[in-house]
Amino acid sequence: MSEGTAAIRPVVVGYDSSPMACRAVTWAAGTAERLGLPLRVVSARENDAQPIRSTEAIDRVHENHPGLEVTGEDPIGTGAGVMVRAGDDAAMLVMGNRGRGRITSALLGTVSMTTAQHAACPVVIVHGDDVTDRAPRSIVVGADGSTSSTAALDLALSLVADGGTITLLLCWSTMPRDSTDPVPAVAHSMLEQTLAGRTKPGVTLDLQARPGHPRDVLVRASEDADLMVVGRRGQEGFKGLKLGSVAQHALYGAKCPVAVVTAAH
Repeated sequence: MSEGTAAIRPVVVGYDSSPMACRAVTWAAGTAERLGLPLRVVSARENDAQPIRSTEAIDRVHENHPGLEVTGEDPIGTGAGVMVRAGDDAAMLVMGNRGRGRITSALLGTVSMTTAQHAACPVVIVHGDDVTDRAPRSIVVGADGSTSSTAALDLALSLVADGGTITLLLCWSTMPRDSTDPVPAVAHSMLEQTLAGRTKPGVTLDLQARPGHPRDVLVRASEDADLMVVGRRGQEGFKGLKLGSVAQHALYGAKCPVAVVTAAH
């Protein structure tokens, strides 16, 4: 790499041959192709005796996306550790919400949750059976006026399909302690703060404020969405509105893929 030339960061997908990992590969391949980025398949192994699995996923990608640059690696290490390290030079990490672990019925695997909490790049956790490689047409973004929620909106704008809709959704359960304004006025101000003038031709931006605990309102909103995007941490503008806990509940309960984003520093 020549001096002054930035390395292209790939979309990285975790793979363990489980059904959810296969769906994650499908989602990641479509996203990488649309973003013009290479795809890297990472399959962690506990020891040398475990099989090489990344080639299975690469073959699957080549069948459906023959023009996509895709590589694989099967490093030795724990799943969470391998994925968190992979995020250091990735544009995005993509994983299924559970894998081949002993408790496969869990709503969210330990590896997925740990990666979402600690990775340096956006992490997408794929939920559900109806996962495609098409661009999401309906995206819900959790908003609270923080830099994390603005970063979440930026990611949504980069992923939304042409002609799609992004719903910027703010929820409240209590009023700010020092506020005398009606909740809708405060909410509108925070929505505008998150929006910060951002637009995208052909994409509808729908600003909504709904009463209720954010974790419950967002999970309900996910039922009609193709993707939900939340910030890893929010601000204390509304007491109890911490996107750390909100993101965790969204990851557990959402009915669609969930992206967790950290604001750039």
